[in-house]
Amino acid sequence: MTRRIQLLIAGVLLLALVGSLAIHTRAARQVLQSQLELRNREAASALASSLSRQHGDPVLLQTLTAAQFDLGHYRSLRLMGRDGQALLALRQDTPAGRAPAWFERALPMVAATGSAPVRDGGREIGRLEVELHAAWAHDALWDDARRTGLLVALLLLAAGGSAGWLLRLWRRSLLATVAQAQALEQGRLVEAQEPPLPELRHLTRSMNATVRRLREGMGAQAEQVALLQRQAHLDAVTGLPLRRHFVGQLQDQLNEPGATGSALVLVRVSELEMLNARLGHEATDRVLCAIADVLQTYVERVSGTLAGRLNGSDFGLGLPVSGVAAETAASIHATLAATPALRDSGAELAVGAADGLFGITAGAALAEADAALARAEAGNGVAVDGRAGLAADPAGARAWRQQIADALAARRTRLGETPVLAPDGSLLHLECALRMQLEPGGEYQPAVRWLALASRSRLMPEVDLAALGLALQAAAADGRPRAVGVSQASATLPGFATEVARCLHAAPGPARLLSLEWVDARRPADARTLAEAAAQWHRHGARVGAAHAGASLQRLRQLHEAGIDYVKVDAGLVRDVASNDAVRAYAHSLVALLHGLGLLALADGVNDAQDLAVLWALGFDGASGPALRPSA
Repeated sequence: MTRRIQLLIAGVLLLALVGSLAIHTRAARQVLQSQLELRNREAASALASSLSRQHGDPVLLQTLTAAQFDLGHYRSLRLMGRDGQALLALRQDTPAGRAPAWFERALPMVAATGSAPVRDGGREIGRLEVELHAAWAHDALWDDARRTGLLVALLLLAAGGSAGWLLRLWRRSLLATVAQAQALEQGRLVEAQEPPLPELRHLTRSMNATVRRLREGMGAQAEQVALLQRQAHLDAVTGLPLRRHFVGQLQDQLNEPGATGSALVLVRVSELEMLNARLGHEATDRVLCAIADVLQTYVERVSGTLAGRLNGSDFGLGLPVSGVAAETAASIHATLAATPALRDSGAELAVGAADGLFGITAGAALAEADAALARAEAGNGVAVDGRAGLAADPAGARAWRQQIADALAARRTRLGETPVLAPDGSLLHLECALRMQLEPGGEYQPAVRWLALASRSRLMPEVDLAALGLALQAAAADGRPRAVGVSQASATLPGFATEVARCLHAAPGPARLLSLEWVDARRPADARTLAEAAAQWHRHGARVGAAHAGASLQRLRQLHEAGIDYVKVDAGLVRDVASNDAVRAYAHSLVALLHGLGLLALADGVNDAQDLAVLWALGFDGASGPALRPSA
C-alpha cells in the first residue's frame, strides 16, 4: 500500500507540475504570437509609408521593397496592385535560432500577416503584406520554457522530498499499527505508542483499549487457573504441594536431564492426633503452618528446591544438589525447635534425610528418607542416609566427561524418538532425545546416564547442536516432523541462536518440519534472549515450544511474549486428571488459557489411558507418553 501511495503522490505531483509547465508555456506562446502580429502590422505600416512617398513609380516601389527585404527581417513580402495581382512577391527561409526544431514543430508561431495600403497622394495604388521571421519568438519561448522547466523540476524535487518525509513518518506509524494488529492475531497483547496522525491515533487508541480489556480478561482467567491449580495441587492448610504433586515433581527432579544429584529431607510431627486433641484444631494448624513456612524459605532462596506436605504429619523437602542433606536436616531441626509456635505447643519433631540421590525412582528416594526418619524418631531427632554416586566420585566424573567429549567429536550419536500425537492419532512430531555411544562399539546410552555431567562440563551447546543436525538429517530423509530440545545453557550462550539459524538456513526444507523446544521452561531465564532466538528460528520456518511448562503462570506469559507456538504441560500437573476433580478443573482452565493465548496445549508423559481420554475431552491438542499407541 505504501508503494501505491508513493506512486500516486509521484503521479499527482508530476501531473500537476507538468501541467503547470504546459499551461505556462501555452500562455507565453500566445503572448509572443500577439507580439509577432503587432510587429507584422508595424513593419507593414512603416514600409507602406516609405513606399507611398515614391509617387506610385512601379520601378521605385519594387526596388525599395526588395531593398527592405534584403535586410533579413522579413519572412515574406508581397506588394499587391489595385486589381489584386501581385506586383512583387518575395519569400525566404527562417534562419535557425536557439530553439530546437522539435520544439518549433511542437509549438509553431501562428501570427496574422501585417497589411497596410500603399498610396500615391490620396489615392490607394496597392497593398503591402508583411510577415516577419518568428525565430526570435521561438527562442524567447524556448528560453522561458527552460527556465520554467528548471524551476518546476526543483519544485517537484522539493515537493517529492517533503511528501516522502511525511510518508515515512506516516509509514512508521502505520507499521507500528500493523505490528500491533499482527501481535493481536498471534495472541500477543502489545500496546503501541499513539502516533501523531489523528486517524491512526484514534485507531491505535482503540486497539490499545482492546489490548487492555483482553489483558484484564486474561488476567482474570489466569487468576482462576491459579486458584484451580492451588486447589488441585496445594494443601489448604499450609499452602504446600500435596503428596501426589510433590512426588511427581520429585520424580522429575531425580530424572531431569542435566541433574547432578539430589537430596530429600523428611519432617514428621510425632503423635499429631494427640497434639490436635490437646491443643485444638486452630493451634495445631499454626504448628503445621510454622513448619511449612520454614520449608518454604528454602524454596524461595534456592532455585529448584521442592517442598510438600506428604500426609497429615509428614513434610518433604527436595534439594536440587547433593552433599548438603546433613547440614540442611540439622538446620531445619534447630530452626523448628526454636520456633515459638512449636516450642510453646510442646510438639516433638523428627527429621530424616537421604543424600546422593541420582537416577532412582521417587518411591525409592522416599523409602531411603523414611528409613532415616525412623532412626531419627528413635534417636536424637535427626538422621541422614548417604549414597555413593557419580557426583561424589571426581575421578569417575572426569572419565565420563572425556567419554562424552570423545563421543561428540566422533559423532557416535543417534536419536531416540517418542511420538507426540493429536487426538485423531495423527503425528504432530517426534520428540527426539540424543543417545550417545560412550565407548566405541558399546550401547547407545540415554541422556539420563550422561546429561548431568555434560551440563556440568559445559558441553550442552555441542549436545544440542548434535541433536539438531541429526533431526534435520532425519526429517530430510523421511519428511516427518521432529522436535529437539534446547537447554538454557545453550540458548543463553552468545552466538548459539545464530548458529542454529545457520543450520536451519542450510536445510530450508527440513527446517520447516522442525520444532525447537525450550526444555528449561520452569527455570527463570532471559526472556529477551529467548525472544530474539525464537524470532531468528521462526524466520527459517521452525516452530518454537516450551517443555515442562504450566506450573508458573507468570513464566507462561513470559514464554508467550517471547513468541512460542506451543506448550508441553508438565506431566505432574495433569497426573490423575481422570480421578481427581480438582486436577481436571485446573487442566480444563489451563487449556482454555493456552488456547486464548493462541498456543497449542500438549500433555507430556501421559501414562494412564483414562487420563489420556479425559485430556482429549478437555481440549488438549496433543500428548506423549506410554498411554499413546501410534496409528499405523
